[in-house]
Amino acid sequence: MYADSLILMATYNGEQFIREQIDSIRSQTYTDWVLMIRDDDSTDETPLIIKEYAEMDERIVIADNIAKQGGAYFNFWTLIHNAQKMKKFKFYFFADQDDIWPAERMQWMINEAEKKSEQVPLFIYGDMEIIDKDGNCMYESLNKIMGIGRMSGFTEYYSSGFVWGCNTMINYALFSQAPAYPLDDPYISIMSHDNYYAKYALAIGNVIFINKSCIKHRRHYSNTTGNNTLALSPLLVFKKVLFGFESLAKTHAIGYRQTLQTIKALNENKQGNCELEKVKRAIETGGFPAVFIMIKQKVKRKQFPRTCGIYFVMLLKAYKKYL
Repeated sequence: MYADSLILMATYNGEQFIREQIDSIRSQTYTDWVLMIRDDDSTDETPLIIKEYAEMDERIVIADNIAKQGGAYFNFWTLIHNAQKMKKFKFYFFADQDDIWPAERMQWMINEAEKKSEQVPLFIYGDMEIIDKDGNCMYESLNKIMGIGRMSGFTEYYSSGFVWGCNTMINYALFSQAPAYPLDDPYISIMSHDNYYAKYALAIGNVIFINKSCIKHRRHYSNTTGNNTLALSPLLVFKKVLFGFESLAKTHAIGYRQTLQTIKALNENKQGNCELEKVKRAIETGGFPAVFIMIKQKVKRKQFPRTCGIYFVMLLKAYKKYL
């Protein structure tokens, strides 16, 4: 089937919310899309629901699952590998199984993309409303509480707190120039596709933030990001430093490993640069030399406690035993 856009959705035990999500995609004002869904051996009614929608709407296709390995990131990377075998699409979207897309979500992002050259790799992400499991608004704007729209040129390499894959779009230039992460790589279980493409686009193309709520992102303890802390209070910061520092160090280690693997892919494709080599050196070294590099690269989050956390973990090299 010919279409301009491909939506990739990974599912697992999503029967509670997936109908509402697929319905929101089918209700988009932009209709020139294909939705490819890959289920990760769900034990609930999710596969039957997907099959029902595929029979109802020819734009919805089901990807086979013959892999023995599971996990959200592996699921998405398998979809990406499948997409590379398909015809060329102008735009690629990623979808979680439990969110809700405003009717104009796709059109908003495509409008921004069409202002740029098709030849330049492009990554677009937006603000989002946070809702609970019942659809009630928890936060009207993630950008207001986390500053996700203020991505400096290098902060994303040290703090993967700006993009959520469920709220992103990439063009064909980025999709074709950034190699799909190998499915047999030992780090596949921590290599989030959203951070990979964002960091790749920062190196070779453009990153655009849309300052409007492009999705309603559902937070519940069954989804991958359900335990992530969004709003920070002084008390919460104190508790994190006092009782949760090891967890913070582990989180940074995962983000740093994602960065190192992305830089490795860029270098292998001869797309790296000297500033990325400085990022690599900072992560591999840690301590004061790394902090000096970060200061020169103007690494900064909107919230002062988050900025302090980045520098504090780097200075103490607390992440290195988990890297």
